[in-house]
Amino acid sequence: MRPLFFFLHDRATSTLSGAADMVRGVPEIALRKHRMAPLTTSEIQKAYARALTLQNAGNLEGALQIYGSIIETNPKVAEVHFQVGRIYTLTDRFARAMQHLKAATSLRVSESAVWYAWSEAIALGGSAADEKEFLRLLKGAPVAVETRIALQERFGARRASSKPATGGAKTQEIRLLLGLIEARRFADAERQAARIVKKNPGSALALNIMATAQANQKKFAQAELNYRKAIQIDPKYAEAHDHLGRLYLDNKREEKAAEHFRRAVALAPGLPTALVSLGSLMTRAGKAQDALLLLNRAVATGPDVPACHIALGNAYNRLRDYQPAEKAFQRAVDLTGGKAANAIALLAQAQARSGKDAIAMENFDIALSLDPDNPAGVGGKASLLQTLGRFDEAEVLFRRGFELDPNNGENYRSFIASHKTRPGDPVIAMMLERYNDPELPKTDRMNIGFAIAKALEDVKEYDRVFRYLDEANALMREISPYNIVQRFQQVRLTKEAFDNFDWHGARIEGTTDFAPIFVTGMPRSGTTLIEQIIASHSLVTGAGEVGEAAGAAHTLAMPNGQPLAVGLIPPEDIAAMGHDFATYIRARFPDTPQITDKSIQSYMSLGLLKLAMPKSRFIIVRRDPRDNLLSIYKNKFPDDTHLYAYDQRDLAQYYGTFVEMIDFWRARVPDWFHEVQYEELVANPEVESRKLIAACGLEWEDACLNFHENKRKIETLSVYQARQPISKGSVKGWKRYEKELSPMLEALKEAGHVAD
Repeated sequence: MRPLFFFLHDRATSTLSGAADMVRGVPEIALRKHRMAPLTTSEIQKAYARALTLQNAGNLEGALQIYGSIIETNPKVAEVHFQVGRIYTLTDRFARAMQHLKAATSLRVSESAVWYAWSEAIALGGSAADEKEFLRLLKGAPVAVETRIALQERFGARRASSKPATGGAKTQEIRLLLGLIEARRFADAERQAARIVKKNPGSALALNIMATAQANQKKFAQAELNYRKAIQIDPKYAEAHDHLGRLYLDNKREEKAAEHFRRAVALAPGLPTALVSLGSLMTRAGKAQDALLLLNRAVATGPDVPACHIALGNAYNRLRDYQPAEKAFQRAVDLTGGKAANAIALLAQAQARSGKDAIAMENFDIALSLDPDNPAGVGGKASLLQTLGRFDEAEVLFRRGFELDPNNGENYRSFIASHKTRPGDPVIAMMLERYNDPELPKTDRMNIGFAIAKALEDVKEYDRVFRYLDEANALMREISPYNIVQRFQQVRLTKEAFDNFDWHGARIEGTTDFAPIFVTGMPRSGTTLIEQIIASHSLVTGAGEVGEAAGAAHTLAMPNGQPLAVGLIPPEDIAAMGHDFATYIRARFPDTPQITDKSIQSYMSLGLLKLAMPKSRFIIVRRDPRDNLLSIYKNKFPDDTHLYAYDQRDLAQYYGTFVEMIDFWRARVPDWFHEVQYEELVANPEVESRKLIAACGLEWEDACLNFHENKRKIETLSVYQARQPISKGSVKGWKRYEKELSPMLEALKEAGHVAD
């Protein structure tokens, strides 16, 4: 592209229609409380240079902040949109990348560089509609002929394969090599390929085949060298990138693998093997939503093979969307004739997570009968036993899982959640050894870091805890960036939707008589304990974190992400929401009069849920924020949930928004909910439990005091604590970490949430 100063003042009309509107629609990079003063041309040039320096040094977020200030004062600087788009592509924020690159293209319609960058963002994170729009605009763009042909082929004839440089190698020679590979005669293939490469040193294709033959003989260093030579000769050789990525993946070098899988998909957005491999790595890295687009593309256009469906099922599992996960795994099982232990074990995992425990346990046993050492079967059955409170049986399998899959950080973290570590327990040394391995993937290091911190706290080595806890939280923050401003906006818009309404005077006709008990509050505040007490009543079943009602209420009040005043929501829609939730719950729990729904976010839409289900009850759990937030900081939550949890100051500010929402409802409907203070409950269990049960509209039963004997399934982070008698052990636990918690404690004091 031309240097920045060439187009700072260029206001030529773009040949692409709608360019001005499109530029105005670019998403904000940084949300500012106050608008900046416009930058002069000289200031823009200097700011751009600073941002580019930060970008080249790897400080991408710092660069984005500066680029954002430029766009704010002048949204028509193409080079800035180009660089922002590149950063967003690199960090898997594809929707934003595509908007900025489209902006850059509209401003510099003849620049090949921006068209290529835009095409890569679409290849990695775009839909069929995005491709269609891209090709439509490209068709009329004044770009070089070779650029247009190459990009059209990327989404057409060459979308699933490259056309690599042969370097003069004859077709019959290449066919011979491929036949040797197919026959698994790898040594012969390597020798023949070496002869061809000697005659035709520019044959990227022959080098790729030779490297594949070497990789299959475990000659990894030679294979890596030759894959790299092939890519050097032909940088657009997607299959060579794909194969090199597989080599790195087989050698546990996931970051390097992802780099080449990304390049392969960018070059050939329909290459099935690269799509599946990259999608799988994205799922492991906590980016399952992005992975779904790639994996669905692979399933739709590639061969119908088990690997595609397994990868797709894993992504749905990560997103806790278990019905399509079960469907995908079932397809993989069918394709393997019911003889593949791994596919059956993964199917069992999805079934267990959707509450089908009996069939899940049966399938775990089938998988382990086919392969007693299958990691998914061993770890999956251990987790199911753990949620059922069968901790001793689970421990045997967890420890076996450590031997079979020693780098799987999630197994360690899951195990430690229900294990009281003792001094000298070999699991501590085992985790430390894995943690210190420089090749350990970030996601596994993060999980093991949380597990080590909990184990060290168990053995009272408090001075060592925060070294691992801070590092684990920092890794989570890196994997899943979060801006607390998003939460401030969510609360502001929610209050806007629910303000200025006569809640007590409103009457909705035709509502359900369904009477769920919503247990809500901050995570780690004691909500699982409260649910366990209530669910120990003979008339109540604990449904866990259902989420359906809270999600439906949010959708009603926030259509398209914008607040809709509750008085404008059609009454029949409100009534239907209650009936839909009742139908959903009765299908899952047909034999219980009442259920608890421990969806943490229910307090956000408390009033709307009460209108839809007038007989519902709400229990809000409160806890000393210092203990509450420390407990949050010590844990890793399911992917894409509670992303504020990994920064101490964000935690304190998020707590402030929770208090803000509870105060909002207390000012309007104080009689619609009952508050439980955790510290009062543990100090006076029977007195507070009786108040709680009465607030639920139930008659007292002594079983509610023996809640720890309840054998129901528990799938939250409190899987172990909720099965123990009430203890005061965690009260004022924050005091032993006052120094380490200073950012959080100072923020709480500044906001007036704590006095001392």
